[in-house]
Amino acid sequence: MTCVSCGGTIEAGRRDRAPIEAKYCLKCRAGRRRRAKLKYNWLPQHDAYMRAHYHGGLHQRGRVIRELMRQTGFPRWYVKRQAQRLGLTMHADRRPWTDQELETLDKLLGKLSAATIAKRLKRTETSVVMKIKALGHSRRITEGYTIRDLELCLGEDHHKIEKWIAAGWLRDRFQANGNGHDIHRFSEKEILSFMKARSQEINLGKVDQTWFLDLVLVRGRLLAGSSTHTGAVCDDEN
Repeated sequence: MTCVSCGGTIEAGRRDRAPIEAKYCLKCRAGRRRRAKLKYNWLPQHDAYMRAHYHGGLHQRGRVIRELMRQTGFPRWYVKRQAQRLGLTMHADRRPWTDQELETLDKLLGKLSAATIAKRLKRTETSVVMKIKALGHSRRITEGYTIRDLELCLGEDHHKIEKWIAAGWLRDRFQANGNGHDIHRFSEKEILSFMKARSQEINLGKVDQTWFLDLVLVRGRLLAGSSTHTGAVCDDEN
């Protein structure tokens, strides 16, 4: 009798008995049992999707992980393990920070997002975020967000953001960049007003969760309190 899988001879039974009535040899049967016991069946198309989309910053990678979790039902740790197997994971940047890098970070902090600062310094976004936290500073952009900043924070492309501006939903101001061109700047107050008035435009699955919670829960209360205080002062003066 031969194995229908490998074509080898099916082994004799125990104590030199005649070969048992079976389709597979012992080796093929063991392999089939191992495959049957696999808890997660990761397919080649999942590798292809991850290679095509698992790039960019932390927010983009998080979206890919969540999408694969939705498609497969696998836990987060298993999806991240597959990314590591494919060599797509971000390696920790353990280079010590130089005085020049710290000076640049201090100069750009509050003007640019952590992702943009990371590109300027040629470091990972995680490295920049951790250094900002270690220094006790805030990542909040005080001079207003650019369109690129909103792309990273809201998870939308510039075409959609420009559509919001053209429709008058998102108010902006212009700032000269020194190269003869003006760039859009959006204050936190205007962003919060837009979110409140056009909440259906915000996809919570795409936004940077940490930024969103900080803006809505923390900054939202502070701005609301400031507006209330200003209104009370005006009433007293009248």
